[in-house]
Amino acid sequence: MTNIDGLIQGMFIVSLLTILYGISIFLYLKKRIYPTLFLIVFSGFALRLFCSSNPMLHPWDERYHALVAKNIMEQPFEPKLYKYHVLDYDYRSWTANKVWLHKQPIPLWSMALSLKVFGVNEFSLRLPSVFLSTFCIYLTFCISLLLFGSDRVGLIAAFLHSINGLAIELSSGKVATDHIDTFFLFFTELSIFFVLLNAKNGKKVFMFVAGIACGAAILTKWLPALIIFPLYLAINAKNKNKRQLLTDLIILSTTISLTALPWQIYAQWLFPLEYQWEQHFNKLHFTEGLEGNGGAWWYFVDRIRINVNEMIYIILLWFFYDALQKENKALKSENLFLLIYIAVPFLVFSIAKTKMPGYLLFTFPAYFIISGLFIERLVFSAHGVLRKTKFQKFNIFIVTVIFALAIRYGLERVKPFKTHEKEMLAKKEMMRTNFPPKSVVFNIPYPIELMFYASCIAYPVIPDSSLINQLYDKNYHLFIVDNDDLSNNVKKNSKIKKIKLPAVMSQNH
Repeated sequence: MTNIDGLIQGMFIVSLLTILYGISIFLYLKKRIYPTLFLIVFSGFALRLFCSSNPMLHPWDERYHALVAKNIMEQPFEPKLYKYHVLDYDYRSWTANKVWLHKQPIPLWSMALSLKVFGVNEFSLRLPSVFLSTFCIYLTFCISLLLFGSDRVGLIAAFLHSINGLAIELSSGKVATDHIDTFFLFFTELSIFFVLLNAKNGKKVFMFVAGIACGAAILTKWLPALIIFPLYLAINAKNKNKRQLLTDLIILSTTISLTALPWQIYAQWLFPLEYQWEQHFNKLHFTEGLEGNGGAWWYFVDRIRINVNEMIYIILLWFFYDALQKENKALKSENLFLLIYIAVPFLVFSIAKTKMPGYLLFTFPAYFIISGLFIERLVFSAHGVLRKTKFQKFNIFIVTVIFALAIRYGLERVKPFKTHEKEMLAKKEMMRTNFPPKSVVFNIPYPIELMFYASCIAYPVIPDSSLINQLYDKNYHLFIVDNDDLSNNVKKNSKIKKIKLPAVMSQNH
């Protein structure tokens, strides 16, 4: 794809989204709420779908999730990075081990199912995240509506969610923690949605479903999913007696346990070394800045301006002030709900030494809803009509800035004018070689990608002559990438075939 093609592509995408969002505004003015919501959700889907069109795996962490998902297609209950090893390996290294328990299984199972149904390619890999991330836009609207009963606030929150750059990037696998955090956001929001439905009509079945969703969130990204407990108490403490609260909490706890514990027991029993190490590794996130992902305690305070927009500081200050005013004799359950939703994960992950941008994605719906409340308060009166005050123009300017910043960050992450010519060429080169069974490729800088695109085992190391002879005697087909860095002994060894790595692949990475 040439630069001109990229320009045409970018102009088409931007124009399409401008039209779709423009029509949604027109429909809202006509009080067509659900058609408006549909267009917002569909536009968010289009953004995510386009951003997922990169024709090659992303380096962190998508390539590892992709390879494990590919191997799970054959063995669903034995997640593996390498199908088998011909070299010694460290079971503690999640980037090079065999049994892979570095992440919980539900996202990997989902991606494996998609690969099985639609074929082994990047688009199939990303499809579950694209759909779930899109559905989260709708869930944000529903949660807002259940909390505050305002479709206006819900639509604003849904729009901000649909255009959010980090949510789009994660769903398309472009940045670290990618599909895992997208799945986690979905299951967390789903659990919250059913807790709020229970708070509204008291039906116990919603607590069972909320527990299943929370259990699925644990099977996606472990214990941060338990935020559902303080959120449940925040919304129900004033409306239910102690017996009702206890009954609901027992239902929630039991359902979560029945959903999440079987895999933990199974994995610990069948893969004790790997499972125990991963549990220890999880704890290390609080004491060490693992793999260069450290940060000061204010890391997320700073990142929020990038991940949401700079105006979020003013919006949050307004919300805290408004929620805690003295004339509010008691903090409203809805406001307490949002305060807990934001504050508890924010404090926990700020204390932890390891920090990454996607860790707080599951709290973003609260920021979008609070932003919706702020905008509604600025622009509309209690009766739902435009405010007519001497500050009206200034208020509209502030709202315009909020939307403009959100849109800008969204487009910066989507990169509508970017072309993928190099990635396409590199991928074609990797897939061009048909390796025979029991093939091992050495000296390739990107072994994970190669194992996803081709049927082989790959390593970045250069083998010595004794290893070559040993593997050759075991009937392995041996290949080595010749980047002019091979010793004469290896070059002259006829038992291992020399192949070339495309230069364009190095440029891509």
